[in-house]
Amino acid sequence: MDIQSLKLKIFDRAKEEGFTDCEIFYSSSESLKVNVFKGDIEKFDITQSGGLSFRGFFDDKIGYAYSEKIDDSIIDNLISYAKQNAIIIDSNEKEFIYEGDKEYKQVKTYYENLEEVGIEELKVLGLDIEKEVLSKDDRIISCNHCIVSKVYNKLYISNTKGLELNKKSNYIFAYVSCLAKDNDIIKSGSCIKGGFSLDTINAKEIGKEAVEEAITSLNASSLKSQKYNVIFKNESFVDLLSCFVSNFYAENVQKGFSLLKNKVGEKIASDKINIVDEPLLEGGFGSCGFDYEGVACYNKNIVENGVLKTYLYTLKSAEKDKVKSTGNGFKSYKGKITTSTTNFYIKNGDLSLEEVFEKMQDGIYITSLAGLHAGVNSISGDFSILAGGYVIKDGKKERAVEQITIAGNFYNLLLNIEEIANDLKFDLGAIGSPSVFVGKLDISGE
Repeated sequence: MDIQSLKLKIFDRAKEEGFTDCEIFYSSSESLKVNVFKGDIEKFDITQSGGLSFRGFFDDKIGYAYSEKIDDSIIDNLISYAKQNAIIIDSNEKEFIYEGDKEYKQVKTYYENLEEVGIEELKVLGLDIEKEVLSKDDRIISCNHCIVSKVYNKLYISNTKGLELNKKSNYIFAYVSCLAKDNDIIKSGSCIKGGFSLDTINAKEIGKEAVEEAITSLNASSLKSQKYNVIFKNESFVDLLSCFVSNFYAENVQKGFSLLKNKVGEKIASDKINIVDEPLLEGGFGSCGFDYEGVACYNKNIVENGVLKTYLYTLKSAEKDKVKSTGNGFKSYKGKITTSTTNFYIKNGDLSLEEVFEKMQDGIYITSLAGLHAGVNSISGDFSILAGGYVIKDGKKERAVEQITIAGNFYNLLLNIEEIANDLKFDLGAIGSPSVFVGKLDISGE
């Protein structure tokens, strides 16, 4: 279906029904996924999803409706449902249909080299990863999951104020998990990697990481309960940071769901901490030239040398604070605009991870966290989380540890950070961090 042609018909019908400013939002996603097991394709999926939403002003109130069917037959129902929604709405909050900005920075989100990658290439990569896992160590008894997937997304926004924006993006990722056994002890290890070409997914590296995690866990034991110096591995600190990202959202600050209220311009973290949100980052999983309200995106410092510089704003939350939107309004075709990050990360420090180990000397290196949602209070900042990792003795890894609980407060942790490594790493959700030496935390063990 020609979306632009459908758009015009929707706008004409909406005007006939008494709507003024209107907008359509269309998004679609297609994924090609291969599951490899015991040297063959266990499962192969091509999945498609997407839909179109309409919103418009009727009697100075905005109504919403969406459809997963995309053709002329949806027009009447779409307009009718949106009108009913506008009539019964009971909110006095100001809504916006944005006329757009004069300039939008270009950032690469679509990689032509991935277009030709098909089932055979994904299969070969999956088989190579499985082979690497099973050949690394005799104690590996199973490669229980091996998935390689290519994803393609498309987006179109247009409104009656003249805004018209398009975006397409694609990426590839691989996930593997394995089981290791020694005597009666069985442990698991996993690894996930993403990128924008087949070359960025290295089978040897993925296999090595998954196997090392499983094998080292076989000899892990607990610790005596007390305070320890703690370094979070980059991936683990990303997991922790993800639980508290929403504290930087202006809408949560305004609702009292964040303790960062009235903190702009104040010190909230160590001088070493610089947190940014960079939608224009080349090669970022969250890169975009505009948000889903049509606001032009730009790179911004959120925390600079420990000082809070800004919250993240949508048009609605920016209006409440009488500031400009930061271009952080996002949604699916089914939902309303909410705040979200783009490429949100803590900047690299100057030291290698090994140099940070040397600086700490003795402590715990946390490499995995579990039970994050149950053990985290995102408003107060308190956390108590199951963890695993390594004992660090005289600046070197000594032994693996497991069945420990690490507890603290996120706000205090930011203030007490002593050192940051230079090993920045992102998850597929576009949140990133280097490894971080956070000082002493309470750890409960045996």
